[in-house]
Formats: sequence, structure tokens, C-alpha cells
Amino acid sequence: MKIQKLFSISIIIAGLTSLYFLRDSSPLIRLMASSLGLLWLIKVSAFIWQHAQGSRFKSRLGLLLFLFAWPGVITKGFTERKGVSEITGARFLESWLCFIGGFFALVCISLISKGESTILNYLSLLSILFIIHLGFVEVLTDSLRLLGFSPASLFDRPFLATSLRDFWSTRWNRAFVDMNKLFILSPLGKSTSPAILTFSIFTISGILHELGISYSDGVSWGKPLLYFVIQGLGMKVERTRKLGRALTWIWILLPAPLLFTPAFTNYFAGGLSRLIAQFALEISQTSFHHYGLLLGGSLHLLVLCASVQVPSKLGWKTEFQKLSSLNRKVFWTYGSYVFSIIIFMSLVSFLLSSNNDGAKSLAEQLWLIFIALFWWARVLTDFFYMRDSDWPKGPLFKVGHICLSTLFISMAILYTSLVR
Repeated sequence: MKIQKLFSISIIIAGLTSLYFLRDSSPLIRLMASSLGLLWLIKVSAFIWQHAQGSRFKSRLGLLLFLFAWPGVITKGFTERKGVSEITGARFLESWLCFIGGFFALVCISLISKGESTILNYLSLLSILFIIHLGFVEVLTDSLRLLGFSPASLFDRPFLATSLRDFWSTRWNRAFVDMNKLFILSPLGKSTSPAILTFSIFTISGILHELGISYSDGVSWGKPLLYFVIQGLGMKVERTRKLGRALTWIWILLPAPLLFTPAFTNYFAGGLSRLIAQFALEISQTSFHHYGLLLGGSLHLLVLCASVQVPSKLGWKTEFQKLSSLNRKVFWTYGSYVFSIIIFMSLVSFLLSSNNDGAKSLAEQLWLIFIALFWWARVLTDFFYMRDSDWPKGPLFKVGHICLSTLFISMAILYTSLVR
């Protein structure tokens, strides 16, 4: 057991050492190595550490997902495959809206600032946090739960935090919390005072962020560490005095420029904004028409993939027995017509995408208008005619409904934009 744990620690040391040899690489390479690369090695190290403590995987899929898909470090929830958890999908819409909203906010801010405003670059960085931390990670969590695994949420509505302890210990980036529990609290918790443990944890977090931020931009040294020292001091203050929600958020956000310094934010968030603005402003109408129709045709195929699963998922074989023979045939006839129309709209989209002269004929315009109206009608039907109580209960249907609605809205917007 001790040998395995020493080996796990040596992996982290090897990862830290490798950063030295990449010190002359580009800032982007340094960022990828010190964030994604190092964090993955920490995950591998945590896996070996937990294996030494008796953790065993009964599912190969669980092992692969834990190592290559899940950003957390705790193996619990992946060691075996169980049924779909009841909490699956409870906050899926919230996470999905954070992802979509963050993406559109990033695009809009990029088009306005083009990466030239420090203040707007901070807003771009905030959008990225919404996309990844509050959006993608939590969407991924529910996706893994649908597969029968039970990972815990890594970002549990951090905006509801009422104290620094609540924010840093339970709501924000549980991967770091779990890492600290595994490597620090478990072996040292009984022999070290709580104050020293708290500062040790925040110091290690500061060092890791120094590697992710200061090592990447080359100029922010000391500031991320200072930010986490301030948070550690806040935790100590909370032991004797309740800060309250307002002061808690002031304590978290006011020194935030120490963590994400202007140099780091302008280089990486500003650089991403410049790339997005350059791409959006340079794409021609012809290219937008071509690739938009290719995308639209592909999205129709996704709808067809979902459609073929509907009869079994909604239990049509049983439900249709309640209808007369005529009504069953009428339903299947109309269903076949709709299915065929979607196939035809996909084919038309692919065929029209080959028109590269930029001019749209009247027939082409009418087809685009028809497809746009078709999907707007589907969206409006879902929002104003269908009720939530009409849908079958369960996590799969809740998540599926949200994803399908997003798909329909996306196609309606896409074809509307292609009409002009």
C-alpha cells in the first residue's frame, strides 16, 4: 500500500518536473500542460492512491469514463454501474441554459470588444466560467448519470453560497476539495491543527493556480497565491465572526483580479475574443450559406435518429391498442408523412448547400422559408400547446425533452437566418 501511494506521489512530482522543460514553449502550450495535463496526472495519482485503499472498478466503461471524461478525482460513483439516479436531470435545464447563455454571451462580447477592452475581457472570462464550470461540467454529470453511474456535482450552485466555507468546501470545484481530502486531510487530519490544515489547503490551491496562471502568462507570479491566502484568512475570520452573504461575496470577488490578473485575462480571454470576432466578421455570406445548410441537413438527421426511438420509448405498441384500427392507421400515416418531410428537408439542405454563387432563387428562398416555419411551428407547439404534465416522467425524458427543444429552436433560428 505504501509503495502504491509513493508511486502516486511520484507521478505528480514527474508532472511538475515536466513543466520545467516546457518553460520556453508558447503560453497556450504552457496553459494546456499546467492545467489539463497536470490535473490529469493528479487524477491518475488519485486513482492509484484510492486503489491502494481498496477501491476497485467493476465496470470497464466506468474506468474509461473516470480517466478520460470526468474532471473529478474521486472514483466513487464510477466503480460500478447502477440504475439511473433519481436526481438525474433535476438541474439539467439550469446547467444547459448556463452553457448556452455563456456561449452566446461570449460571442456577443467578442464581437463588441474584439479582445481590446480589459473590462470586457473579464466578462468574456466570466462567460467561459459559465460555459465550462456551471454548464458543460454539470451537463456531463447528468449524462454520466444517465449511463448508470453516480458522480457527485462538482459545482453545486455556487451563487447560493452563504459563507466562505460553504463556497469553498461544498459548492465550488469539488475536484479540488476531494483532492485535498484525499492527499492532505485523510493522512494529516488527526495530527495537525485545523488552522494549519486550512492554510495548507489554500496554499496548495494557490500554488496550483500559480502553475495554471502565472506559469502560463509568465508575469503574474505571486498574485494567485496571495488571492488564496486572503481566502484562507477569511475562513479563519469566519471561525469567530459570521460574515454574511454580502461580505462573503465581496471577499471572494473583490480580490479576484489577483487570481485572474489583467495580463492573463487579456492574453487568453482577449485572444479568444479576437479569434471569435475575426472568424465571425470574415466569414462571407456564401460560406455562411454553404456551411449553414450542411449543418442544417445534419441536424435533421439527428432529429431522425431521435424519431426512430420514439415508438419504443413512449410505448406506442401498448398505447395504440386503446385506439381503433382506423385511428391507428391515421396516426401512422401522418407520422410517416412527417418523417418523410424531415428526410426530404435534410436532402434539400444538402443539395442547396452546393449553390456557391451567392444568389438564391425564388424556389430556394421558399424552401428555406418552409423549413424555418416548419420548425418554428414545432417550437411554438411545444411551448404553448404541450404541457409539462403531458410528458412521461423520469430523468431520461426530462433531459431528452430539453435537448430536443434546443435542437428544434436551433434549426428554426438557423433557417430563419439563411432566408436573408
